[in-house]
Formats: sequence, C-alpha cells, structure tokens
Amino acid sequence: MNNQNIKIDLGPVQETLMLPLWARARETEKDNPIVCDTYAKNIVESIDYDFTQIEEGHMADHQGVWAIRAYNFDKIIEAFLANNSRAVVVNIGAGLDTTFQRIDDGTVLWINIDLPDVVAMRQKLIKEKLIPDLEREMTIAKSIFDFTWIDDISRWTKDRSILFMAAGVLMYFDTQEVEILFRKLAETYPSSHVIFDSMSWLPAWGSNKEIKKIIKNSEKDSSTLIKWHLKSASGLRKWVDTIKIVEEYPMLSKVPARNDFTKKQIWQIKIVGLFRFYNMIHVQL
Repeated sequence: MNNQNIKIDLGPVQETLMLPLWARARETEKDNPIVCDTYAKNIVESIDYDFTQIEEGHMADHQGVWAIRAYNFDKIIEAFLANNSRAVVVNIGAGLDTTFQRIDDGTVLWINIDLPDVVAMRQKLIKEKLIPDLEREMTIAKSIFDFTWIDDISRWTKDRSILFMAAGVLMYFDTQEVEILFRKLAETYPSSHVIFDSMSWLPAWGSNKEIKKIIKNSEKDSSTLIKWHLKSASGLRKWVDTIKIVEEYPMLSKVPARNDFTKKQIWQIKIVGLFRFYNMIHVQL
C-alpha cells in the first residue's frame, strides 16, 4: 500500500464523515486519549484528503467533542453487548466509522448501512487493509430510507437482540424523515434499542449559522445544514408512544478524567451539560 494514494470523492454530506474520522485519529495521538482508534489514525495517514482545511478551520475546536461522542457510543454499546448475547448492531449512516473495530467482543454481528459512494470508499479501505475484512461485519449500500435493507438483513437479525446506532447522522435529516425512520423501526423491530446523539434548538441554530458562512464562501450546499433537533427524548413519544427511555444525558457529562483540558474547555463542558445542548439518547422501541 502506498500512502496518500487512496482518492476521496464524496458528496457534501458524506464529506462531513471526515470530521469525526480526523478527530479520532488526532485523539489517538495524545498521551492520554479519551478514545484510542488506531484504525482511524492509519486511515487519515493513508488517504488523499486535505485535512488542513479541518485543522486550520473553526471545526478544529470541536475535535474533543467528536472524540467524546465516540467514547460515549463505545460505552453504551459495550454495556449492551455485555447484557445481550448474540446481539446485532446496525450502524445507520456508518460512514468511515470504526466502532466495531474498537468494541468487537468476538460474537456481535455488525451491519453498516450507508449511501453507495460512502460504501465504495469503505470497500477501498478494506481492499487496502486499513479496515479488517471480517465475516461478522456486513455493509449495505443503500439509503436508510430505502427500507428494502430490512429484507437484506433479516437472515442475520432473526432471534437476536438488536441495537441501532446513529452517530452524528439523524440531525442531517428532515423532521419528517426522522419520524418515518422511528416509526418503521418500531413497527419492524419492536423492543429493539436505538442510540443516537441529538442537539437542542439553540446549538443547532448556532452550528447552522457557522455552516452558512462556509457555504457562502465555498462550493458546499445546504445539505450540510442541521435540520432536526430534539430537546428531550420524551419528544419521540409523539411518534412512537411506547418508547422507553433507557438513558439520556448531556454528551459531555461522562468525560473521562483528563489533566490537559483548558479552563475554556472545562467551562464549555459545564455549560453544555447544564443547558443540555448536546445529548446522548438511548431508547427502547
């Protein structure tokens, strides 16, 4: 494999998957990382993509948040696997996510679902041996709203506990689309679990304000704007009234102890937690 030889050609929304990938790679380089992801580090070092546009832009300030998000998803999934043998995890909008490689317990079946251009990129990384090719990890090249994927995975999900994860995904869908998804999952997989991250209205508005500035000065389009926000998990009950809230907490409230946080970062963590601007949500359908 030749470094800097794997080409990247993604749409504006799919390009956002470079942000958490870069964040996990940079976190891994730290002395006391919140999350250690050597696969992300190797990918960043081996693909032909200009990461300086992230490192020199305002998004670099969010590096720690993406690392913390990965940490939270890892911990919830690990707890689920510990309590549910022969489980299946379905990664909605998987992108270049490497959660499976970090938390694999040797028995979980892992299913990634994403758009064809993103899946093609994942296949390139597998071919280059940057992501392992394992029998227990499957990838489906479809929109999550093309519900034929339900038939595609039926032979793997029968008589198994199911956990759906959506990391940094649902916020890019319209409210009606998120409603359709939750209703379909509840109808098809009653008692399954769903974990996702969600912003409340104010941070979503602030993020969109910054994104619009970027759109104005670049070739990006409005598909990168945050479209769906959620104040509380209880709001999901207007779509599925039987939803049980397993866990809901501010994203930054379970940050591992670190001695290298600046005073500004500590202040931001407290504010985000106090006003519940950005949350981890775990529900059972």
